[in-house]
Amino acid sequence: MSLPSIPENAGSPKAGTREAQAILGLFLAFIVGLLCRDAIRPQAGARPTNVVATPTLDLNRSPQQELELLPGVGPVLAEKIVAERERSGPFRTVEDLHRVPGIGDKTVDRLRPLLTIAPPGTLDEPPATLERKPPAVVPMKAGKIQPGEPPIDLNAADATELMRLPGIGPTTAAKIIDERVRQRFATVDDLMRVKGIGPKTMEAVRRYVCVK
Repeated sequence: MSLPSIPENAGSPKAGTREAQAILGLFLAFIVGLLCRDAIRPQAGARPTNVVATPTLDLNRSPQQELELLPGVGPVLAEKIVAERERSGPFRTVEDLHRVPGIGDKTVDRLRPLLTIAPPGTLDEPPATLERKPPAVVPMKAGKIQPGEPPIDLNAADATELMRLPGIGPTTAAKIIDERVRQRFATVDDLMRVKGIGPKTMEAVRRYVCVK
């Protein structure tokens, strides 16, 4: 009586080894997948934790020295901001910065988080500062300048001081400030560069002004 034949590969050690290797490979691939997922997840959900608070400046109370510290402003734009609020009155909103020549939408958007507007009736309170202490306020003398008084510096005087000069009103004072922002006065005669100032006005103010 003949015995049934057994397949040639049945029970072969090589067949069992291949099957074990396949199972081990799948298991290792599963483990690697889990490790990769855990490594990526914290990065995807990460959020910045260190937020630096930026101090704000009051647009109507901060002096020129403080405004110069704002990003993208500098001495020229800071002087224009001060001249505009002296000429046309306090800013009601940050958007009013569009009144200042040289300030557009991008600059306003950049400065909006750094500026505040004081409510009415609080302008006598001390303004917020960044690093420098605001200069002391020197009381202005009322009326037109008189012979014997110290001359007014054309490169440093604000609109109120310039209006003390004979024949100089708010409009001409603003033009003087705009002109010196464009190019500082080297001599007193450079005042003739300002539109609206002729020889008669020049002679009237010459002894009351100086250039430093």
